[in-house]
Amino acid sequence: MFKPMMIEDVYTAYGKADVLSGVTMEVWPGRITCLLGSNGSGKSTLIRSILGLTPPHSGSIVFDGLELAGLPPHGIVARGIACIPEGRRIFAKMTVEENLRMGAYLERSDAKVRANMERIYETFPRLRERRLQLAGTMSGGEQAMVSIGRGLMSSPRLLIIDEPSLGLSPALVNDNFRIIRQICESGTAVFLVEQNVRQTLAISHCGYVLAQGRVVASGTAEELRNDPEVRQAYFG
Repeated sequence: MFKPMMIEDVYTAYGKADVLSGVTMEVWPGRITCLLGSNGSGKSTLIRSILGLTPPHSGSIVFDGLELAGLPPHGIVARGIACIPEGRRIFAKMTVEENLRMGAYLERSDAKVRANMERIYETFPRLRERRLQLAGTMSGGEQAMVSIGRGLMSSPRLLIIDEPSLGLSPALVNDNFRIIRQICESGTAVFLVEQNVRQTLAISHCGYVLAQGRVVASGTAEELRNDPEVRQAYFG
């Protein structure tokens, strides 16, 4: 078990304009922590700040007791953080198995890679069937499986999942959220960034609402579900 990720008073800017303004939150092991917010609220910028792609100009992001600021993205991944990006972003001209192996590029043990691959195939039997198929020729739901599997290949302690429902049918969204819950139950902390508020709160333990780069609400999933402002904004 690791210490929680502590994001404290983070400011991140593009040029001179702050996109995140004093963001503070915690992501605990053993939980699904969700981040809700509309387009343009700063969700993607926060992910980029955590991963070292757009480092904050002030504030602190500490994971398992270690400051992430200043580390390159591959160094942050090596600390045990992986991301399933919005839109899946698979390698279309590579096979399913080659895509999965790309998620384990920092793993030096072939035995560990094979063991992780086997776990992915047990979770997604369809990927075993299609392991030699070019990922770009697969359906959207199958590509989502590839993206999730690739994220799990590094055995992350914290998995950031960005908009997993994007572009999927309701049935496939249900499958994805069921798998996300299983990932958390297997011991991986999940930071779930989504616009699908109802289903996100249904599987999350706690969460935050971001608006115009600031945290405007936080609490347990039940507290957020019953918050009058959250209900007005997201449930009508």
